[in-house]
This record gives sequence, C-alpha cells and structure tokens, in this order.
Amino acid sequence: MKTNKTKKLDLTKSKRPSPKNIEVIDEYGSKREFPITGELPLTVYVNKQEVVTLMTLGHYPEALVIGYLRNQGFISSLNDLKSVHVDWETNSAAAKTTNEQINLENKLTHKIITSGCGQGTSFGGVWDDLKLKNIKSTKLKQSVIYKILKLLHDKNEIYRQSGAVHGCALCDREKIIDFVEDVGRHNAVDAI
Repeated sequence: MKTNKTKKLDLTKSKRPSPKNIEVIDEYGSKREFPITGELPLTVYVNKQEVVTLMTLGHYPEALVIGYLRNQGFISSLNDLKSVHVDWETNSAAAKTTNEQINLENKLTHKIITSGCGQGTSFGGVWDDLKLKNIKSTKLKQSVIYKILKLLHDKNEIYRQSGAVHGCALCDREKIIDFVEDVGRHNAVDAI
C-alpha cells in the first residue's frame, strides 16, 4: 500500500470576493445594477525573488501560485514548498521552498512568450519536461462526456453572473472533483 507522504503546507486563505455590482446606464437610459468581475495583479515571489505577476480574480490564490510554480517547473511536488502566503494589501504571494538555495536564475532567463490574446509566458525548459512524461490514453464514451458537460453547466456561477471568465474542471467518469473560474483558462488550470 502506497502512503501519502505530503507534508502539511503553511497556507493563507486569502479568497477575494465574488463579482460586485456597479450601477450602469443601459441602452434605454435607465439605471440598473450589473455584476462585474474584478481582475487583480498578484506578484509571486519565491524565496523573496520576484518570479511573475499574474492577473487573477483572486478566488483561489494559494492554489493558483502552487499550480503555476508546478506547471512552470519551479517545483516538482508539494513537498518542495514550506509555505504560500498571499497578502492582498500588497497584491503579493510569498512562496518559500524547502530548498532555499534553489537556483531560479536559469528558469527566469529562458522565457517563451506564448501566442494568444493573453500573451502567456513559459519558463526554462517546461516544454522539454513535458516530452518526458508518459501519459496513458483513455477512451470515454460520448454519453460520459455529455453527462459531465451537464454537471458543468451548474458550476459556471461567476460566468453566468457577469461573463468574462473561464472555467476549468477536474473530473472522473462520474463527477466533477474540482472546478475553478478565473480570468484566464491557464489560471483556472493552474489552480486545479
């Protein structure tokens, strides 16, 4: 039996509020309230060194930081982290690694700007690491996909209120395990 040896991380829980209502004047000149999402910058520091500024709704900032660092190859597992603290007064996230001598310079100097309206950035060799992954394929019946899509319909809460966000889900054949909405698909993927 395999045991989970992941240690407990020191995490803040700094969720930002959902969309807020603003007063608008519609096409008929009438005042009405309309919900909008608030996109905020979150500057990520690893061992006090600035890595990146992410634009986010801020609903799951600690998960976003962890996922971003993992998906960009700065860490390989949760065991590489001691803590992630988010402070919305300074719009910053401080991540501390178990190896405080980690060399970030090599990763930070090799950047790839991705295509798309978001102009994303990938760091040092992340694409090379993907080539080494052995991902098993699986087959899904069309009925399973439709079932999951039906379940997803109920999850897009922020999108239904105000639009302008993307949702991402982690599912198995029966249920949605996790669902996150954020301003960018990549943020939602990282937060999951």
